[in-house]
Amino acid sequence: MTTLNYQIDETEFMHAARAYWSYKGIGDFGNWVIVALLLITGTSILIWGMAIGWLCIAAAAIFAALTVLRNIFWRRRYRRMVKYSAPITATFSADNVETRSAEGQSTVPWSIFTKYAETPDYFFLMMPLRGLSIIPKRACEDDFQLEALREVITANLPRAKMRWT
Repeated sequence: MTTLNYQIDETEFMHAARAYWSYKGIGDFGNWVIVALLLITGTSILIWGMAIGWLCIAAAAIFAALTVLRNIFWRRRYRRMVKYSAPITATFSADNVETRSAEGQSTVPWSIFTKYAETPDYFFLMMPLRGLSIIPKRACEDDFQLEALREVITANLPRAKMRWT
């Protein structure tokens, strides 16, 4: 059994969100690279006198808008989540995950989660319908506790496939 105490502020929440998006292959960095490439391509095609370059520029604008809007949406989502307004205590056992937060106390069996993802700074426990629990690795007191947490997660959940970006 592993017990962690942590709190996630808005800055860390957005850092975690970006790490999760990159893991899923739809990260901000990759989107901005696509925007730059589409702008360069569109501008070059326009310089050659082909009107289809406007299509590339429009696609760049769509990618840029989606990236900015996603960040705005997730910030608003964070601000509406009661659970992050106070410290969180999470206990991971072989049978379930128990949490105490500003939302109250809950015991969730591992079967509720579908997969997990791991990045250098976080574990993400994924639930159906885009549910997500963020566990910062910094909450672990030492490497032994981090490894115990990793063991209980990997024993109960399959790892989500990592995408490029």
